[in-house]
Amino acid sequence: MTNNSGITTLPSAVAEKRPIVGILANSSEEAGLTTQTIDDKYLTAAMQAVGAVPVILPTLLSDAELAHVLSLVDGVILTGDASNIQPSYYRCGGTVESHGPFDDKRDRAAFALIRATFAKNIPLLGICRGMQEMNVAFGGTIRNDLYENEAFALHRPIDYKLPPKQRYGAAHQLCLEENGLLRDILGDGTHYVNSLHEQAVDTLGEGLMLDATSEDGVIEAFHHPEKEFFLGIQWHAEFEAVNNPVSTRIFAAFAEAMQCTERVKAFL
Repeated sequence: MTNNSGITTLPSAVAEKRPIVGILANSSEEAGLTTQTIDDKYLTAAMQAVGAVPVILPTLLSDAELAHVLSLVDGVILTGDASNIQPSYYRCGGTVESHGPFDDKRDRAAFALIRATFAKNIPLLGICRGMQEMNVAFGGTIRNDLYENEAFALHRPIDYKLPPKQRYGAAHQLCLEENGLLRDILGDGTHYVNSLHEQAVDTLGEGLMLDATSEDGVIEAFHHPEKEFFLGIQWHAEFEAVNNPVSTRIFAAFAEAMQCTERVKAFL
């Protein structure tokens, strides 16, 4: 494109560089064929609330291939899913009936991504299962008793017959830690989040710092203080993210951290 002065310029879509976010998929099986799946809500959150271009990362990639992908992206999101982490990873006994369903490919790919993003200081946001993966990667454990334990009255089984807006509606308040990253992001005030999980973080992994709990004591968020942005959250901030002030602030902080990644890459 040439302007009135005869100078060739780039189209605005090219000139305005957008960050690239890698989003890990899940593996499953349908009609005898293995598949890679991801909900649109994670992709639209990356596009609308972060202003990024999302790239789906299949669980089929090797550790080396996943590490190579990180040279191409500015940040990574680990999504939630109906599957759970194999309990053997956090030194717990359990079967498909008691702790499943499982996704072995997702486990392997997620742990490889967590190690690589941490080593390269790539901004990482873990949501629901993704948060639990981050915790297990650092030696933490997972609890499986939310629905049976009367102490967790705010956490009840998910009713999938309800329409999405009701399922993802506000379920409880966040109790923020005084010196946590999440308090810096959200500020003071009352913040409510949704709750769609049957497992949760039990003991925090080594080096992770608590950011928030629910009113009934479930760990809702943590971060690693040595990294620019290494945040795990238990609720689904990606659902209609641009309409939720808690979500928009978190994704804005994620986007800001990715700008630092872009500046570092410019000098490599």
